[in-house]
Amino acid sequence: MNLNYSTAGELLTLCAERRQSIAEITLARENNATLEPTERIFARMRDYYGLMRDSIRKGLEIESPSSSGLSGGDARKLKNYAASASPLLGAQFVKTMAYGVAVLENNASFGRIVATPTAGSSGVTPACLFSLEETHHLTIDQLTMALFTAAGIGHIIGATACFSGAQGGCQAEVGSASCMAAAAIVEATGGTPAQAVEAAAFALMNTLGLVCDPVGGYVEVPCVNRNGMYAVHSFLAASMGLAGMNSRIPLDDVVLAMRDIGRRMPRALKETGEGGLASTSSGRQYRPKPIV
Repeated sequence: MNLNYSTAGELLTLCAERRQSIAEITLARENNATLEPTERIFARMRDYYGLMRDSIRKGLEIESPSSSGLSGGDARKLKNYAASASPLLGAQFVKTMAYGVAVLENNASFGRIVATPTAGSSGVTPACLFSLEETHHLTIDQLTMALFTAAGIGHIIGATACFSGAQGGCQAEVGSASCMAAAAIVEATGGTPAQAVEAAAFALMNTLGLVCDPVGGYVEVPCVNRNGMYAVHSFLAASMGLAGMNSRIPLDDVVLAMRDIGRRMPRALKETGEGGLASTSSGRQYRPKPIV
């Protein structure tokens, strides 16, 4: 059976015909495309999740600032606040943010991360899955399958739009990551493929227009904080999907809208450091000094 798909509509049809999850379809598609044994594909994805967990743990240990001085130690601060007497909205809410921040701080300290889908958005999905590991006591194999759910949604975005901040703004990076993570959360917690796709649509539509304006040209401000905040955003979108809410605008149309917005977005707001936060008087102070 042909397992190729490029739209959410096609993916959901495959899920219905085969009575399989998005994760299962994605894994089977990879097997068909590469002819690599399913066990080996799964093992490699399992290793990726292990690397994600390691990047969170290492990021939480960072206390000193990065070489740019723009990040470092904030994941640890969030973790400590989560352990305080009364963190807003509960400890897990804050811990999820801490995990997303930790990955980006680890990246800023030249640590190893897994681009999901990019380095600048590499904290969102790991933060969500690690949070689920703690709260829902999911096994590593279950969380590995959740990564296949995320990959399946990512394939749809990549087939129509892009993941590049330089091409589509941060909506294409953090927006895509949040979209992928929301779907992964839904399937990992027992939701249907249709609910996962709705969650993905909610996550992406509410990041449309997000600009890429890295201060000093570094993947730190506002990138570090965005990864923490949009991990929580993914849980909110997943909750909407699991509740049975309808996004009204299907995911395929949301992806098309993201592509259109990215094309219309000024160059100054697409990873050039020429607009947004990077162009403020405080932001300009962090621009690398010219070599003389």
